[in-house]
Amino acid sequence: MGLGLGNSVIKTYVPISTAYATKYASFNGTDSKAVTNSLNRLPSILAGGTGTIGDNVTIAMWVKATWEIPDSPADADPNVIPIFMLGSDTDVHESFRCYYFIEDSSATNKNDLVIEIRSTAPSNARNIEFMRLHSNSSLTGSTSSAHSNMWRAGNTNINTNDDGFVHIAFTRGTGDWSVYWNGQAAGTLIDSDSGTLASTTGDYDSFSLGYWEYSDSFGKLGMRDFAIWSSELSASDISDLYNSGVMADYQTLISTNPQVYYPLQEDGNNAASGLLPVNFTLTNVTFDNI
Repeated sequence: MGLGLGNSVIKTYVPISTAYATKYASFNGTDSKAVTNSLNRLPSILAGGTGTIGDNVTIAMWVKATWEIPDSPADADPNVIPIFMLGSDTDVHESFRCYYFIEDSSATNKNDLVIEIRSTAPSNARNIEFMRLHSNSSLTGSTSSAHSNMWRAGNTNINTNDDGFVHIAFTRGTGDWSVYWNGQAAGTLIDSDSGTLASTTGDYDSFSLGYWEYSDSFGKLGMRDFAIWSSELSASDISDLYNSGVMADYQTLISTNPQVYYPLQEDGNNAASGLLPVNFTLTNVTFDNI
C-alpha cells in the first residue's frame, strides 16, 4: 500500500557551524505534555486513502535522556518512559506507540526501545519491535540490563551526539519495523507480532509527545525535530537525517518532505512545508538550552 506523498525539493546541507538548534522541548514527567486532538487529514494521509493505517511510514526524532533510573533498589519508578503516541485517546490497542521500557511489572530489567502499532480487531493484532539496547551495544553503548548501564540521565557510556541527544527513527513498509539508533539500523530486534492489523483512521483521534492520553501517563525526557513521513524511508535517508550528529532542518537533508515536522525550538507548531496545520497544545513544557 504505497503512500509516496513526499514533495521533491533540492537537497541542501546545513554546515556544521550553523546554529540551527539552540533549545529543546523538556517534559518534566509529572504534568508536561504536547497533545493535539485536531488531526485534520494526518490519519487519512498515513492510510493512503484506503482507510487502513500502518503501512509505509517513517517516524524520526532526537531524544535526550533526562529521566533517572536508580542503581538500587532494583525496582525502578517509572518503569516506562512514554515518547509518543498517535491513536485513540481511550484505547492503547488502536495506536502507534513508542516508549523506553525500563522494567516490567515484576521488576525484571528490560532496557528496550519499543515501537509498535496495534489494532483491537481482530483480537489485539499487533506489530511490535523491541530494540534491546545491550544486545546492540556497539550502537548504543549499553552493555547490560543493569540499571547502571541503561539509557538514562548522566550515563556517559550511552552513545549520543555532543549535546547528549540520540537520534532514533522507525521505518515500516508492510512487514516488521526497522529501528535506527544514531542513523544505523539495529542488528538485533525482538518481534512481538500477532494477527493482521486492521486499524482504521476513524479510531485515531489523539496525537501526543511525552504523554499517553489514554492512560494519562507522562514521560520525563527532552525532544527535538519530531517528524512523520508517509513512506518507508531508506537506510541512506535515515543516515542523512542523523547528519553525523548535527541537528538540522529535516526538510533540507533529504528529498522527501515529512507530513508533519515539529522542530520543538520554541513552540509545538508543525513546520512542514505547505502541508497540515496540525499544531500541538503544550502544557507545562519548557524550552531548555541545548
